[in-house]
Amino acid sequence: MRAWILFFICLLFIGNLSTVQAKTVSKEEFLQLRESIRQAYARSPSEGLERVYFLLTNKAFTLEQSIMVTNYKAWFLLENDELEQAMETIVEYKSMVSHSDEKSLMYGYFNISGGIYARLGLYNEALSYYRDAMPFAKSRDERLVYQTENNIASIYLKLERFDEAFTTFENYKHYAQANNQHLNQSFATNNIAASLIGLKNYSEALNILDQAITLQKRHNFTNHLATSLVLKGKVLRLTNRLSESEAILIQAIELINREKIDNEYMDAILCLAATYNAQNNTEKAIELLTSVSSKNYKYVDFKTELDITKFSSQLYEKQGNLENALSSYKQYNEINTAVLTRQASVNIAKALAEADLAAKEVRISELTKAEQIKATKAKAFKELTIAISICLIVILFGSFAAIHSIDNKNKKLANALKQLHDTQKHLIEIEKIASLTALVSGMAHQLNTPIGTIVTASSLIDEYLLSISEKFKAQQLTSKCFHQFITNTASAKELVISNINRLASIVEEFKALNVSIALDKPPVEISLPDYLKQQLSFLDNYLGKQISYTVTGSKVSIVSHPSIITDVLKTLVINSYEHGFKNQDNGSVNMHLVEHGDYVDIIYQDNGMGIKDEILSEIFTPFYTTNLGAQHLGLGLNVVFNAVQYNLKGEICAESCEHGARFIITLPLDVRLVTNNQEAFD
Repeated sequence: MRAWILFFICLLFIGNLSTVQAKTVSKEEFLQLRESIRQAYARSPSEGLERVYFLLTNKAFTLEQSIMVTNYKAWFLLENDELEQAMETIVEYKSMVSHSDEKSLMYGYFNISGGIYARLGLYNEALSYYRDAMPFAKSRDERLVYQTENNIASIYLKLERFDEAFTTFENYKHYAQANNQHLNQSFATNNIAASLIGLKNYSEALNILDQAITLQKRHNFTNHLATSLVLKGKVLRLTNRLSESEAILIQAIELINREKIDNEYMDAILCLAATYNAQNNTEKAIELLTSVSSKNYKYVDFKTELDITKFSSQLYEKQGNLENALSSYKQYNEINTAVLTRQASVNIAKALAEADLAAKEVRISELTKAEQIKATKAKAFKELTIAISICLIVILFGSFAAIHSIDNKNKKLANALKQLHDTQKHLIEIEKIASLTALVSGMAHQLNTPIGTIVTASSLIDEYLLSISEKFKAQQLTSKCFHQFITNTASAKELVISNINRLASIVEEFKALNVSIALDKPPVEISLPDYLKQQLSFLDNYLGKQISYTVTGSKVSIVSHPSIITDVLKTLVINSYEHGFKNQDNGSVNMHLVEHGDYVDIIYQDNGMGIKDEILSEIFTPFYTTNLGAQHLGLGLNVVFNAVQYNLKGEICAESCEHGARFIITLPLDVRLVTNNQEAFD
């Protein structure tokens, strides 16, 4: 009797066991942890990053808590210039927010993405992300709204949209004053001065800087004081007060060296060298620039490095030292190449992170289904154990009728379990389809095929490894199996490599959406008809077909960027060749020039197949093409559109034409007089 009772107690103990879950961090403890993160970051961004890594490894957070800590991680990676890891982290952050009910946390994704692209010098992308952050900032609090406006204004400064930057920083300064935020007031005042310098309002800029310096000295804002002194030195040089400029910049450099303000040092050196050059002391300017190296400073903006190498080249050329001038120019190109490589690396890191995250979500979904099945079986087993225990009690009292009851109970449980299996199988199929649909819709259209191929090849390699591992463990591995494994794995590897190369080439073509034509050379005056005839003569047999060219109309001269005009012209001719002259051996292209006011129209007309009216509104859209089979991404005319609008400060449109394709390019007679495209055509 005692044995039966002991057995019954054991069954009850087993039936009531539950999995012990790790206790998550409480709200009070999390507030303390956030404060420890802020304190670590105040000491240095790298120390803040180490603290975040430690907490993510050693603490159990809720989803919302994990989102906040991941936001810190992405921000600190950005501050430490680890941009690829920052991009991967912010992609992970976006996925986490998508599973949260607090959608306003998406502000962090757009804000930090804007910071990454700003650090890369991709200012238009950064501006787009900061603008997307604004609705989420408004849903959270006023402070974030002003901070986002401040970020947008900082990009306006980089894009030389000084009027908009000035207005926004003025609003931010008033907000900081009203809330006694002296540090933000100092920051806004410096940026107002920078905007005024861009607008060439030097006297007002000096007044603003004097106010900023007084505020910064009162509150010991050393970093901001260094910035103000450098800006003041620049204004004094631009107003030809060279001795004062030299003195104030030397004072700024002494402060920077004393306080170890890395981020301002190279700007101060560049500004002082420019002052020496303005004093006709070229030798001293060169000596100053060659005495420093950006490698000694952790935070140096690549734009400043480019400006220093370019200025050094100009100074050497002024001296007649062509060898050193060429060396500086080569260094300039190396820095520029490194920047472009970094931009591509970060964009690829983002694309791969998004693809990897999508694949992980699919795997997690499948694992979740498996866990649900296990949980269902465990629950059924628990119920079965309880039923058996009850039956045992009945047996102890000698009730033969309990046997019949057990049979009925087992049948019911079996039916219930079968229904659960059927339902579970149906849910798995439905959710697999939903997960696959989410994956496909979430990937960029052009990246889908290579990424999918890479994922498939990687899965095949996993299967090959699993298969050979099982054969090895079972001692069934033969040389034939091993040779087949090597052959299959090598084929899969080649497939991965070829698709990665394809992915890289697509990313490079995607970059063409950003107007990346360098404007290092200033605009020059050209006779437009003569220049067009000259460039068209080079294209006469360029495409393998005989194409005749004519230039008619006004004998107009313009001040613009001829190399960009050539690239636009070449793209239109190639477009005519590939689409218009597809079914004819001979073609003709006419360019007619019409001058009106401060602008000239270049009317491009070919005698090819023409463009259908229903697609005229689509041809400048990125990725639109009627020739996808030829590996075209549909970016050519979009790049032309961006180059004309943003670099040449003009407009381009396609018109309906009965015979051939017709494009009208409107350019200013002097591109230097057009501040931005909107003003040009208002």
